[in-house]
Amino acid sequence: MRPMRIRIGDLLVKAGVITDAQLKQALAEQHQWGGKLGDILVRMAFVTEDVLVRALAKQSGIPRADLVGEAPKAALERVSAETAEEFGLVPLALQDDGRTLIVAMSDPLNIMVTDHLRSITGCRVVAQIAGTTAIRDAIQHWYRGQPIGNDAQIANIRITDNAGGAVAVSGTANSNPPLAPRATPPAVAISSSGLRAIAPSATATPQFSTPPPARPPSKPELPTGSVVPALAPASAVEVLRSLEETQRRSVTALKAMVELLIEKGVFSRDEYLQRVKR
Repeated sequence: MRPMRIRIGDLLVKAGVITDAQLKQALAEQHQWGGKLGDILVRMAFVTEDVLVRALAKQSGIPRADLVGEAPKAALERVSAETAEEFGLVPLALQDDGRTLIVAMSDPLNIMVTDHLRSITGCRVVAQIAGTTAIRDAIQHWYRGQPIGNDAQIANIRITDNAGGAVAVSGTANSNPPLAPRATPPAVAISSSGLRAIAPSATATPQFSTPPPARPPSKPELPTGSVVPALAPASAVEVLRSLEETQRRSVTALKAMVELLIEKGVFSRDEYLQRVKR
Protein backbone atom coordinates (compact mmCIF):
# COMPACT_ATOMS: atom_id res chain seq x y z
CA MET A 1 0.00 0.00 0.00
CA ARG A 2 1.43 3.35 -1.04
CA PRO A 3 1.88 5.88 1.78
CA MET A 4 -0.46 8.87 1.66
CA ARG A 5 1.25 12.01 0.41
CA ILE A 6 1.32 14.95 2.78
CA ARG A 7 -0.73 17.89 1.54
CA ILE A 8 1.22 20.83 0.18
CA GLY A 9 -0.07 23.22 2.83
CA ASP A 10 0.84 20.89 5.67
CA LEU A 11 4.23 20.28 4.06
CA LEU A 12 4.98 24.00 3.98
CA VAL A 13 3.88 24.43 7.60
CA LYS A 14 5.96 21.45 8.70
CA ALA A 15 8.98 22.93 6.92
CA GLY A 16 8.43 26.26 8.67
CA VAL A 17 7.86 28.11 5.41
CA ILE A 18 4.38 29.35 6.36
CA THR A 19 2.46 29.49 9.62
CA ASP A 20 -0.76 27.73 10.58
CA ALA A 21 -2.55 31.09 10.47
CA GLN A 22 -1.33 31.76 6.93
CA LEU A 23 -2.41 28.30 5.80
CA LYS A 24 -5.87 28.78 7.28
CA GLN A 25 -6.17 32.16 5.57
CA ALA A 26 -5.18 30.66 2.21
CA LEU A 27 -7.55 27.71 2.67
CA ALA A 28 -10.40 30.12 3.42
CA GLU A 29 -9.57 31.99 0.24
CA GLN A 30 -9.56 28.72 -1.70
CA HIS A 31 -12.87 27.60 -0.20
CA GLN A 32 -14.50 30.91 -1.06
CA TRP A 33 -13.11 31.48 -4.55
CA GLY A 34 -11.57 28.20 -5.69
CA GLY A 35 -8.17 27.78 -7.32
CA LYS A 36 -4.99 25.91 -6.47
CA LEU A 37 -3.71 26.35 -2.93
CA GLY A 38 -0.13 26.85 -4.12
CA ASP A 39 -1.11 29.65 -6.49
CA ILE A 40 -3.10 31.31 -3.71
CA LEU A 41 -0.14 31.14 -1.31
CA VAL A 42 2.10 32.80 -3.92
CA ARG A 43 -0.50 35.45 -4.74
CA MET A 44 -0.90 36.27 -1.04
CA ALA A 45 2.91 36.58 -0.79
CA PHE A 46 3.12 33.87 1.89
CA VAL A 47 5.64 31.90 -0.17
CA THR A 48 7.77 32.50 -3.24
CA GLU A 49 7.22 30.59 -6.45
CA ASP A 50 10.64 28.95 -6.20
CA VAL A 51 9.96 27.64 -2.70
CA LEU A 52 6.53 26.41 -3.80
CA VAL A 53 8.04 24.50 -6.73
CA ARG A 54 10.60 22.88 -4.44
CA ALA A 55 7.84 21.80 -2.06
CA LEU A 56 5.68 20.45 -4.89
CA ALA A 57 8.63 18.51 -6.29
CA LYS A 58 9.24 16.95 -2.89
CA GLN A 59 5.56 16.19 -2.42
CA SER A 60 5.04 14.60 -5.84
CA GLY A 61 8.45 13.10 -6.48
CA ILE A 62 8.54 14.87 -9.86
CA PRO A 63 11.91 16.48 -10.67
CA ARG A 64 12.22 20.25 -10.97
CA ALA A 65 12.87 21.62 -14.42
CA ASP A 66 16.04 23.56 -15.22
CA LEU A 67 15.06 26.57 -17.32
CA VAL A 68 18.51 28.16 -17.37
CA GLY A 69 20.86 28.02 -20.31
CA GLU A 70 20.72 27.98 -24.07
CA ALA A 71 17.45 27.40 -25.89
CA PRO A 72 16.83 23.69 -26.66
CA LYS A 73 16.24 24.33 -30.36
CA ALA A 74 15.43 20.75 -31.35
CA ALA A 75 12.78 20.45 -28.62
CA LEU A 76 11.32 23.88 -29.34
CA GLU A 77 10.79 22.91 -32.97
CA ARG A 78 8.37 20.18 -31.87
CA VAL A 79 6.01 22.59 -30.06
CA SER A 80 4.92 25.99 -31.35
CA ALA A 81 5.11 29.11 -29.20
CA GLU A 82 1.33 29.42 -29.39
CA THR A 83 0.85 25.89 -28.00
CA ALA A 84 3.41 26.51 -25.26
CA GLU A 85 1.64 29.70 -24.20
CA GLU A 86 -1.83 28.16 -24.42
CA PHE A 87 -1.00 25.23 -22.14
CA GLY A 88 1.61 26.92 -19.94
CA LEU A 89 4.54 24.65 -20.77
CA VAL A 90 7.95 24.79 -22.41
CA PRO A 91 9.93 22.00 -24.12
CA LEU A 92 13.28 21.17 -22.51
CA ALA A 93 14.92 18.34 -24.42
CA LEU A 94 14.55 15.45 -26.84
CA GLN A 95 15.75 12.02 -25.78
CA ASP A 96 15.79 8.49 -27.18
CA ASP A 97 16.63 9.70 -30.68
CA GLY A 98 13.73 12.13 -30.68
CA ARG A 99 11.12 9.69 -29.38
CA THR A 100 10.83 11.27 -25.90
CA LEU A 101 10.04 14.93 -25.25
CA ILE A 102 10.87 16.46 -21.86
CA VAL A 103 8.68 19.45 -20.98
CA ALA A 104 8.35 21.82 -18.02
CA MET A 105 4.83 22.35 -16.68
CA SER A 106 3.36 24.05 -13.64
CA ASP A 107 0.93 21.13 -13.38
CA PRO A 108 2.85 18.06 -14.59
CA LEU A 109 0.03 15.74 -13.48
CA ASN A 110 -2.36 17.21 -16.06
CA ILE A 111 -2.93 14.14 -18.23
CA MET A 112 -5.07 16.01 -20.76
CA VAL A 113 -2.18 18.34 -21.64
CA THR A 114 0.43 15.58 -21.87
CA ASP A 115 -1.92 13.49 -24.04
CA HIS A 116 -2.44 16.46 -26.35
CA LEU A 117 1.30 16.98 -26.62
CA ARG A 118 1.82 13.33 -27.45
CA SER A 119 -0.78 13.53 -30.22
CA ILE A 120 0.76 16.61 -31.90
CA THR A 121 4.43 15.66 -31.49
CA GLY A 122 4.31 11.90 -31.81
CA CYS A 123 6.64 11.69 -28.81
CA ARG A 124 6.41 10.11 -25.42
CA VAL A 125 6.01 13.06 -23.04
CA VAL A 126 7.81 13.29 -19.70
CA ALA A 127 6.79 16.28 -17.59
CA GLN A 128 8.92 18.09 -15.03
CA ILE A 129 7.72 20.78 -12.65
CA ALA A 130 8.40 24.52 -12.84
CA GLY A 131 6.74 27.73 -11.71
CA THR A 132 4.24 29.59 -13.86
CA THR A 133 6.38 32.73 -13.99
CA ALA A 134 9.54 30.78 -14.80
CA ILE A 135 7.77 29.01 -17.66
CA ARG A 136 6.39 32.27 -19.02
CA ASP A 137 9.87 33.85 -18.89
CA ALA A 138 11.40 30.83 -20.63
CA ILE A 139 8.82 31.04 -23.43
CA GLN A 140 9.58 34.71 -23.98
CA HIS A 141 13.33 34.11 -23.84
CA TRP A 142 13.65 30.92 -25.87
CA TYR A 143 10.90 31.45 -28.43
CA ARG A 144 10.94 35.23 -28.82
CA GLY A 145 14.50 36.11 -27.83
CA GLN A 146 13.51 38.53 -25.08
CA PRO A 147 15.84 38.98 -22.07
CA ILE A 148 14.92 37.67 -18.64
CA GLY A 149 15.05 39.73 -15.47
CA ASN A 150 15.69 42.96 -17.35
CA ASP A 151 13.54 46.05 -17.30
CA ALA A 152 14.31 46.48 -21.00
CA GLN A 153 11.77 43.81 -21.87
CA ILE A 154 8.99 45.95 -20.41
CA ALA A 155 8.19 48.79 -22.77
CA ASN A 156 5.70 51.60 -22.56
CA ILE A 157 3.67 50.40 -19.58
CA ARG A 158 0.81 52.83 -18.94
CA ILE A 159 -1.47 52.66 -15.90
CA THR A 160 -4.67 54.67 -16.05
CA ASP A 161 -7.41 55.59 -13.62
CA ASN A 162 -11.11 54.86 -14.15
CA ALA A 163 -11.45 58.00 -16.26
CA GLY A 164 -8.69 56.87 -18.61
CA GLY A 165 -6.09 59.34 -17.37
CA ALA A 166 -2.49 58.20 -17.05
CA VAL A 167 -1.40 57.46 -13.49
CA ALA A 168 2.09 56.18 -14.34
CA VAL A 169 4.03 55.56 -17.51
CA SER A 170 7.25 53.63 -17.95
CA GLY A 171 9.37 52.90 -21.00
CA THR A 172 12.50 50.92 -21.68
CA ALA A 173 15.84 51.98 -20.33
CA ASN A 174 16.94 52.75 -23.89
CA SER A 175 13.97 54.96 -24.71
CA ASN A 176 14.99 58.35 -26.06
CA PRO A 177 14.06 61.27 -23.82
CA PRO A 178 11.48 63.72 -25.13
CA LEU A 179 12.86 66.63 -27.11
CA ALA A 180 10.35 69.15 -25.73
CA PRO A 181 11.60 71.94 -23.41
CA ARG A 182 11.95 70.94 -19.79
CA ALA A 183 9.31 72.32 -17.50
CA THR A 184 8.16 71.77 -13.96
CA PRO A 185 5.86 68.70 -13.97
CA PRO A 186 2.17 69.34 -13.44
CA ALA A 187 0.52 68.41 -10.21
CA VAL A 188 -2.20 65.82 -9.72
CA ALA A 189 -5.44 66.68 -7.96
CA ILE A 190 -7.18 64.04 -5.88
CA SER A 191 -10.95 64.30 -5.96
CA SER A 192 -13.95 62.02 -5.74
CA SER A 193 -13.63 61.25 -9.45
CA GLY A 194 -10.06 60.02 -9.14
CA LEU A 195 -6.66 61.39 -10.14
CA ARG A 196 -6.67 64.44 -12.39
CA ALA A 197 -3.74 66.37 -13.86
CA ILE A 198 -3.92 70.13 -13.31
CA ALA A 199 -1.81 73.03 -14.52
CA PRO A 200 1.60 73.69 -12.94
CA SER A 201 1.72 75.80 -9.83
CA ALA A 202 1.86 79.54 -10.40
CA THR A 203 5.14 79.68 -8.51
CA ALA A 204 6.78 77.10 -10.75
CA THR A 205 9.15 78.59 -13.31
CA PRO A 206 9.51 76.49 -16.47
CA GLN A 207 13.06 76.16 -17.78
CA PHE A 208 13.15 76.94 -21.53
CA SER A 209 16.21 77.11 -23.72
CA THR A 210 14.32 79.72 -25.77
CA PRO A 211 11.69 82.27 -24.73
CA PRO A 212 8.42 80.50 -23.94
CA PRO A 213 5.59 80.83 -26.44
CA ALA A 214 2.63 83.04 -25.72
CA ARG A 215 0.24 81.44 -23.27
CA PRO A 216 -3.15 80.49 -24.69
CA PRO A 217 -6.30 81.96 -23.20
CA SER A 218 -6.90 80.58 -19.76
CA LYS A 219 -9.51 77.90 -19.32
CA PRO A 220 -11.96 77.60 -16.45
CA GLU A 221 -10.22 76.25 -13.41
CA LEU A 222 -10.86 72.65 -12.42
CA PRO A 223 -12.46 71.91 -9.04
CA THR A 224 -9.96 72.35 -6.29
CA GLY A 225 -8.84 69.54 -4.04
CA SER A 226 -5.85 68.14 -2.24
CA VAL A 227 -2.79 68.49 -4.44
CA VAL A 228 0.21 66.17 -4.51
CA PRO A 229 3.28 66.19 -6.80
CA ALA A 230 2.82 64.48 -10.14
CA LEU A 231 4.11 60.96 -10.51
CA ALA A 232 7.57 60.94 -12.04
CA PRO A 233 8.33 58.31 -14.68
CA ALA A 234 8.64 55.11 -12.71
CA SER A 235 10.89 52.14 -13.22
CA ALA A 236 9.34 48.99 -14.63
CA VAL A 237 9.40 47.34 -11.20
CA GLU A 238 7.59 50.27 -9.59
CA VAL A 239 5.02 50.30 -12.36
CA LEU A 240 4.36 46.59 -11.97
CA ARG A 241 3.98 46.99 -8.21
CA SER A 242 1.45 49.76 -8.78
CA LEU A 243 -0.37 47.56 -11.26
CA GLU A 244 -0.45 44.66 -8.78
CA GLU A 245 -1.91 46.97 -6.13
CA THR A 246 -4.55 48.20 -8.58
CA GLN A 247 -5.45 44.61 -9.45
CA ARG A 248 -5.60 43.65 -5.77
CA ARG A 249 -8.07 46.44 -5.06
CA SER A 250 -10.16 45.45 -8.07
CA VAL A 251 -10.29 41.85 -6.88
CA THR A 252 -11.31 43.00 -3.41
CA ALA A 253 -14.13 45.09 -4.86
CA LEU A 254 -15.25 42.19 -7.05
CA LYS A 255 -15.32 39.81 -4.09
CA ALA A 256 -17.44 42.24 -2.09
CA MET A 257 -19.88 42.57 -4.99
CA VAL A 258 -20.16 38.79 -5.41
CA GLU A 259 -20.75 38.33 -1.68
CA LEU A 260 -23.50 40.95 -1.78
CA LEU A 261 -25.19 39.24 -4.74
CA ILE A 262 -25.04 35.90 -2.92
CA GLU A 263 -26.54 37.44 0.21
CA LYS A 264 -29.33 38.99 -1.88
CA GLY A 265 -30.13 35.58 -3.34
CA VAL A 266 -29.29 36.51 -6.94
CA PHE A 267 -27.30 33.26 -7.19
CA SER A 268 -25.81 30.70 -4.80
CA ARG A 269 -22.16 30.20 -3.93
CA ASP A 270 -22.22 26.76 -5.56
CA GLU A 271 -23.58 28.26 -8.79
CA TYR A 272 -20.83 30.86 -8.77
CA LEU A 273 -18.05 28.30 -8.18
CA GLN A 274 -19.39 26.06 -10.92
CA ARG A 275 -19.37 28.96 -13.37
CA VAL A 276 -15.81 30.13 -12.63
CA LYS A 277 -14.47 26.56 -12.93
CA ARG A 278 -15.61 26.27 -16.56
